[in-house]
Amino acid sequence: MPLDLTGQPLIDRSDFQQLLEAGMFGRWSEQAISLHEKGFCVIDLNQNEWLTKIDNVVEDLQPRLEADLNLWESGECGPPRLQDGWLDLASIKALALEPIVLDLLRHLYGREPFAFQTLNFAVGSEQHFHSDAVHFHSYPHGFMCGVWIALQDVQPQSGPLIYFPGSHRLPYLSARSLGLDRDQVMGEAHPQRFFEPSWQQAVTEHPFDKQQFLPKRGELLIWHANLLHGGEPVQDRCSRRWSQVVHYFFANCLYTTPMLNFAKDEGGTYLRNPFDIATGKRRFNKADWRDVSQMQGKV
Repeated sequence: MPLDLTGQPLIDRSDFQQLLEAGMFGRWSEQAISLHEKGFCVIDLNQNEWLTKIDNVVEDLQPRLEADLNLWESGECGPPRLQDGWLDLASIKALALEPIVLDLLRHLYGREPFAFQTLNFAVGSEQHFHSDAVHFHSYPHGFMCGVWIALQDVQPQSGPLIYFPGSHRLPYLSARSLGLDRDQVMGEAHPQRFFEPSWQQAVTEHPFDKQQFLPKRGELLIWHANLLHGGEPVQDRCSRRWSQVVHYFFANCLYTTPMLNFAKDEGGTYLRNPFDIATGKRRFNKADWRDVSQMQGKV
């Protein structure tokens, strides 16, 4: 497996073509090209064992979200979801730790991946399009990605996932880069809204072609840390869009929340100690975290 020697994910490197020609991505060359050029790739495992794992997740989720789904159908709440269900449900954890996905990420990024968050949805999220890199990112940049797993066939009326190929090459944003002050962000219940005008301007000024993801059960979409993506409006509240999102970081990085990265006189860079789902523990132990936290605001 190729090693990262430049402080960049292999898919982002300027010598990507040479890496490709040298066979560095193995059986994942097609996915590497797609992530490099478009900011996403799609794989279909289409294996009985994988589909059984998927069905186990839906079976576990249905009773958990039934009450919220009734409220959703009557318009009394927003789209239901379960965050970090891996803590309680082994079926969700199993999808997050799928060896084939970990192998793909290892080859495409050149560092060891680890899952740190899961999100499960029964219906479309209806989220404004956004870049995950304002919510969680890394130093060096780019060592984070999302994996969206279809737990059923997705229909157009269910509020499909949308994405903008090529948008991963936009500049990374943070509260600091937008000139936001700490009081402004900390006083807002949904601070992502401060970033949305920048993303809206980007899709207006660039020839990005919005695409919908209408997968079959078992297909996965892997997106670059900075790819703009979101959820279309749900047209039929009785429809379902069972899905699981897993977010991955990579080894030998610092991890951050750019939405909370301010100027140095307001606290500077916010560093985080994410969970490693495989171990159920924080990525840094107490001693390591003591050393890392001393870098707070200095990165």
